Amino acid sequence: MNTNLLKIVLLLVFICFNNLFSKDQKFHLVEKGETLYSISKIYNVDVEEIKKLNNLSSNEISIGQKIIVDDQIEKIEESSQDIVTSRVEGFASSINGSDDSDKYLALHKSAEVGTIIFVKNQMNGNIVIVRVIGKLPNTGVNDKIDIRLSSIAYEKLNAQDDIIPVELTYVGKEIK
Repeated sequence: MNTNLLKIVLLLVFICFNNLFSKDQKFHLVEKGETLYSISKIYNVDVEEIKKLNNLSSNEISIGQKIIVDDQIEKIEESSQDIVTSRVEGFASSINGSDDSDKYLALHKSAEVGTIIFVKNQMNGNIVIVRVIGKLPNTGVNDKIDIRLSSIAYEKLNAQDDIIPVELTYVGKEIK
C-alpha cells in the first residue's frame, strides 16, 4: 500500500477522532433575574437537561454562576456508535457532462452526501479522493457502476476505459 495514502488516511482518522472526543460545551453566565426556565428557553434546552449537565438537585442558581447549557460530546457519541469504515471493490465511470468542474466530486449508490471516498484504480494503483454530492440514480445505465466521478477526478485515475475496476474506502454509518 502506498505510504503516502496511509499517512493521509491516518491523519484523517486522527482528525475525526480528535473532534469526536474533544468536549465542546456551551456555557451561560447567570445574570440577575434569570432562572433555569428562562435560560432553557434562550438555548432551547429542557430544564431537566440543564440540571443533569450541571449536577443540580434543585432549580436554585446564583448570579455569576457558570451553567453548562449544551454538552456536544453526548450527542456525538450517540451518533458515532454505528460508524464503520468500508472497503468495497466495484466499478467506476465518469459523470456525463461534468467537463467544466474543477472539483473532485462523485455520485455513489449508498454513501451519504458529504462522505469523503478514497478511490483507487485497480488497474494502475492511482488514487483520488472525492466528495459525494448525491446518490447515483438507480437506472439501467448505472446497473454495474458503484460510483461516478467528475471528469477531473476520473482523469486523475488515468483510466484507459469508460468503466474501470476500483477499490473504494470510506467512513459511513453502518446499514442495519
